[in-house]
Amino acid sequence: MEERGPEVERVHERPLSRMGRRRFVKTLVAAGFSVASASRLSASHFEAVGTDEVPIVYAYARDDPGDPASIAPQITTVGAEWYNDLQAALSSYETFDPTAIEGVIDASIVPGDGEERTRVSVNVTDEGIVSTVSDLLEGTPVEGSVVEPTADGSRDDLEPTRRFDPDGGFAVPGGVACGDTGGLATLAPAVYDPETGSRYFATADHLYAGVDDPELTLVTDEGRVPIGEATRHYRREDLALVEPTGDFTPAHALDGEEPRPVAGQFTRMGLAALKARGAEIHKISAMTGHSTGEIQAIDGVTCVYGDPCKRGQLKWGSASDFTDGDSGSVSFAPDPANPEQVLVCGLNNARTWWPGEDYVWGTAAYVFQEEYGYTF
Repeated sequence: MEERGPEVERVHERPLSRMGRRRFVKTLVAAGFSVASASRLSASHFEAVGTDEVPIVYAYARDDPGDPASIAPQITTVGAEWYNDLQAALSSYETFDPTAIEGVIDASIVPGDGEERTRVSVNVTDEGIVSTVSDLLEGTPVEGSVVEPTADGSRDDLEPTRRFDPDGGFAVPGGVACGDTGGLATLAPAVYDPETGSRYFATADHLYAGVDDPELTLVTDEGRVPIGEATRHYRREDLALVEPTGDFTPAHALDGEEPRPVAGQFTRMGLAALKARGAEIHKISAMTGHSTGEIQAIDGVTCVYGDPCKRGQLKWGSASDFTDGDSGSVSFAPDPANPEQVLVCGLNNARTWWPGEDYVWGTAAYVFQEEYGYTF
């Protein structure tokens, strides 16, 4: 990826390729963006982009690390041929509802790498269903696997490996053990709500399934310490936002010997670009610690884990790097324009437990911004 361009107010995440400046501006305005925003993007980027390149918003990141509200679109360029192939697959995929076809367990987009085309991947209960999906997605390659998910064997003997040390201060980074009064999960980095200007602790919402007490605690060597109350629950995305109480505050950072500052999150197109170049992404969690892996698919829809079916899912890495108590951790990667800071890819909440599939999955970070305006 190239260096990001100058600051812009708001830009479209999917600018159309091979178009003139005037049509590009009209496209952004039609999508609800200001003329000033569209003009500032096109003036600086289309002059520098060749006929075989397309500018995209790969992430939203803070220009000022100390100001959560300074988050702004970050621009890079990708090959026009790769972009057009991805967009064609996405357009076809968006008309397809896997939950309406009996026997489809999940579906996702596998971005191409420049040699292989972008394709749709489906897990099904019967091989014949793959042909049905392929007919519906005419022109888009479809790959399918027959799988039989079994019951998930959860554990109750959890002992976290990463606890929060209050001696380092009261700003709490993501990646450490948290929970309600008894259960265990992993704390995500701070989530910012631009509408209220508030920062929240965050973790997986299934921590609170069947729990009456909304309290969130940190797990320390001295025991559990209350830090807030869960006030916002998003079951579909498996996100719980926790309003801080007391002295502890959520930090835009991840735990580690050298805490990693979190500047924002990747967009859908940014994740596709990471997949295309085989970039390694990471997670830090309470149980299995630091692990790495590559993105396998984006924009997943899965009905195999709880109800309702989950959309906007990111599949990555290996199931062996995730276990009970790791839910609520985030996957992340260095910002291509500023590797000293990281950008969140998604919120992890599950892993495969059946033969034939091997990955961790959870809701992609861009979903929280698109649906609710939240940023990491």
